Amino acid sequence: MILHSLRIFNFGLYGGEHRFDLAPDSEGGKPVVLVIGHNGAGKTTFLESVRLALYGKRALGARVGQAEYERHLLKRINNFATDRQASLELAFTSQHLGKEDIYTVRRTWAARGASVVESLEFERNGKPVDDIPSEDWNHYLEDIIPAGVSQLFFFDGEKIQDIADDQENTGLTEAIKSLLGIDILDQLRGDLALYKSRSMDREGDANLEGIQRDLNVARSDLVLTEEEIGSLSAKRTQLARRSEASQKVFEQEGGSIALSRDTLLDELKNVEADLTKQTNALKALVNGVAPFALAPKLLAKFSADVEQARTKQSGPAIDAFVSSFEDAMTAGDSASWTASHFASLRDFARNIQVSSSSMVLSTEPDWVVGKLASIADERVKVATLSAQLSELQKHRTVLKDQLKNFRPGAAAGAFDDLKRAEFELGLIEAELNRKQADATQARALIERLERELRKSQDAVFALARAEEKRDLATRAQAALNDYEERIVELRLASLSKHFIEAFSGLVTRKSLVCKVIVDPNTFQLKLLGETGNEITPLELSAGERQLFAISMLWALGRTSGRELPMIIDTPLSRLDRQHRTNLMSNYVPRTSAQVIMLCTDTELTPDLAETIAPYVSRRFEIGAVVGGQRTEITLLDPEQGVQVLEASNAH
Repeated sequence: MILHSLRIFNFGLYGGEHRFDLAPDSEGGKPVVLVIGHNGAGKTTFLESVRLALYGKRALGARVGQAEYERHLLKRINNFATDRQASLELAFTSQHLGKEDIYTVRRTWAARGASVVESLEFERNGKPVDDIPSEDWNHYLEDIIPAGVSQLFFFDGEKIQDIADDQENTGLTEAIKSLLGIDILDQLRGDLALYKSRSMDREGDANLEGIQRDLNVARSDLVLTEEEIGSLSAKRTQLARRSEASQKVFEQEGGSIALSRDTLLDELKNVEADLTKQTNALKALVNGVAPFALAPKLLAKFSADVEQARTKQSGPAIDAFVSSFEDAMTAGDSASWTASHFASLRDFARNIQVSSSSMVLSTEPDWVVGKLASIADERVKVATLSAQLSELQKHRTVLKDQLKNFRPGAAAGAFDDLKRAEFELGLIEAELNRKQADATQARALIERLERELRKSQDAVFALARAEEKRDLATRAQAALNDYEERIVELRLASLSKHFIEAFSGLVTRKSLVCKVIVDPNTFQLKLLGETGNEITPLELSAGERQLFAISMLWALGRTSGRELPMIIDTPLSRLDRQHRTNLMSNYVPRTSAQVIMLCTDTELTPDLAETIAPYVSRRFEIGAVVGGQRTEITLLDPEQGVQVLEASNAH
């Protein structure tokens, strides 16, 4: 497996989009890719991005819940991302059906308040992986690189330090168990034991005679209950007819009215009150101008006469206006108006007054005109009130007819018969419902017993096969024990060989450790020197303990038999110069076909850079610029020179 590229968008310190081309020059013998940056520049984020792209929630641990995972993602979205969205894309090659394919896994997270919406895209050779259901993509990715094995290939200086400082070798013990698959073997043995136990329990559960006896009793009870239901149904029909007849008699005797007499009286009282109110309103309208609406022609003539009378009454005002106008024009010496003009104007006014009606009004004409104009509205009100009065009178007649048929005490006997019929009918229906519920329960019991009977019959038929399977399970347990002994022996021998090879090449005291013994039962480590004496971790220097941890991780990776890339984060910080040189010259170039080293600028001194240079295919330098608001990546390529790879859409 080889990592081809990593694209980071708005994740952690990486604001905007950043791309790392990681494919090494394997043919030229240059497996190393360097990523160099000062503390806080984003090296650990790089390692986290690879793990998160591959495993999603599993990258944080096997027991991490969804809520904790979402809180982590929210915190890891870049602070300057305005759309609150981040994504990671990792491309790598892996074997599939005997050929190498290029896989691309792309995870995108978008903040939605306090939660995160995650989407996963998985492609093979540029096309979606459609031969695997999308809900199984995460499992498929972990099959390619199991999360437990990845810790042997993707690790940081902190993990190295933890192993170096662990006097009991607890971390290594768990790593060795995971590597050897002991945990899977233990689980398989436990599953086989559980299968045998459950198989024996199922044998004891088969009780054909008891189930058959209970089934016969349940069927007999159901037959009796159904007969009782038939009898009760017939009685209910008779009582229903009797109740219906009593109801008719009760209604004929005025019983329905008797039950609602008080209500009818109250309603009649309200109707009478409404009639009085509406009648008074109609009288008020008739005493006004509403009667004029009955003679529309007379009303039209009267309106015309009022208009003429209003014109006649305006004569004095017109004469006064003409005189005032004449005085004003004469005083102004205007030549446009002469005495003849004013004489003509007065003649015109007198002619209008002579042709007007001789009607004389005793009040203001405008008041009379206003009253006449309101006659149309009064007519509508009269029509509305008349319709309402008609409805109220009809309603009053109906109520009086209903009350007229009421005879106090006449329906008492019919009402008692009706109550008795309804009471007996209610008792029968309650008993019928209870019996029907009993029948339903009996049918459910019969159905369950029939299922149990079939199940027990199948169990009896399968008894012989179960015995054979238990025998196979017992033999499988023995085979697993034998397999575990052999695989542990072979793997531990290989682990010891690879560890000695790596450790001897890294430490300055070449013969310090000559043999490693791993207890096959407890998986505790024991280091032996040249004379066979045991060497405790306390006898190693701090740098040697660091190299011990690195060598053991390398040996575990080699023993696993998987060809995976190696990603190491800041492995040099606690080593002296000689051990750093040994690590860079003997370990890094040959540990894997692809080694991605994440170093600080102080770790990779010029002499170490010169040592590793023949094996480096790419060198990236990362750092924050513009006050930490934009991330910049510099690619130092021996052939292409220096290229500055700025983030697109950076903030």
